[in-house]
Amino acid sequence: MGFLDKAKAAANELATKADTALSGAGLGGPGTGGDADAHLRDLGVLTYLEATSRPADDGERRRVIAALERMEQQGALRSLTLRTTAAPPAPGAGSVPPPPGPGHTPPQGSGPVPPPRPPRPPARALHPEHAHATDRAAATPPSWAGGGGA
Repeated sequence: MGFLDKAKAAANELATKADTALSGAGLGGPGTGGDADAHLRDLGVLTYLEATSRPADDGERRRVIAALERMEQQGALRSLTLRTTAAPPAPGAGSVPPPPGPGHTPPQGSGPVPPPRPPRPPARALHPEHAHATDRAAATPPSWAGGGGA
């Protein structure tokens, strides 16, 4: 056996080992990773159809689940984690800010607005013909006011 024959045999042996390792990891060959991805997608389609009140074939669902279970037992399913996840909330969105520290004074005009004052009652007209004695006394300015009252 010549050198090239030995190199070719070693290359073939290495290729066989690589194919076996990739198949065990669910990454290579027919009926492995790509097949699992197709079945997982089909299961997602069937689930989406049901979730949106559209008809989905129950026989197809059972077939896809059975195939995925076989692949999982053979180790052909890689990771069963979600590839898409909800975006994290923006910083501060939906959260209550912490209370201010000691010695904190709020900025001017930032407090609650007080309610408006009630309107003043209308002033009584003091017409001499209709005024009572107490009203006349109140209408007369005191002597020290310099008005020269009564």
